[in-house]
Amino acid sequence: MNKKFHMIKPFEAVIIGIILFGSIAAIFIMNRSGSGSRTAVIRCGDVRHELALNEDGLFRFDGIDAEFEIKNGKIRLTEASCPDKICEKTGYIGSSGQSIICVPNKITVAVVDSDESIDVMVG
Repeated sequence: MNKKFHMIKPFEAVIIGIILFGSIAAIFIMNRSGSGSRTAVIRCGDVRHELALNEDGLFRFDGIDAEFEIKNGKIRLTEASCPDKICEKTGYIGSSGQSIICVPNKITVAVVDSDESIDVMVG
């Protein structure tokens, strides 16, 4: 059986190029991280602290029995007094919408964009 190969026409090549360029541009736009544009919101009961993720360091707060580390635009819980340490095992988070929750200590760490408002956070 003799098969004929279909050559790509110039119009089809342009369409494929536009789709590829759009896909790559969308990936870059979604993954970009502006310096200081993300904030970690730490809530423990009625206490709420906000940290810019562009400030590396270790942080402790009065009334919260835990230690937080910010490094390279991401945050993690390095030390908590809970028995299972699941919150510590979560590791670093840095994308908007990600969170670390320590149920025994009632700690919630959520990453939000600085221009994004927080609708509801229950601690």
